[in-house]
Amino acid sequence: MAQNLDFNAIVEHFKKVVTTQYFCFDGRMSKTDYWMYFIPAFVLGLIPFVGQLIALALLLPTLGATARRLHDIGKTGWLNILWIICPPIGPIVLIVLCIKDGDAGSNAYGDAPAAPAAE
Repeated sequence: MAQNLDFNAIVEHFKKVVTTQYFCFDGRMSKTDYWMYFIPAFVLGLIPFVGQLIALALLLPTLGATARRLHDIGKTGWLNILWIICPPIGPIVLIVLCIKDGDAGSNAYGDAPAAPAAE
């Protein structure tokens, strides 16, 4: 599934998640949409000195996006607490889960997400 993703599409998607889905934990998020948000958020968090402030500002949208991504594979969003309770292994487990393909069709958390980044 090759997609032509340009920088502007990634920026627009990132802005959408941060502005319109800031505190959204319901529904599902496709794998492509998740990584189009998560990778820029992670990179911004690496900026010296201000990275921690950016990471703090993006905490809720990141938790919400991860919960929706977990919903897409049929898992509960409460698995987000693995970041906190198992610092060395929890993030690795979550990354592996977020890499998995989503459930085809509907699951307990809603209908399958629309085509990734199709706006």
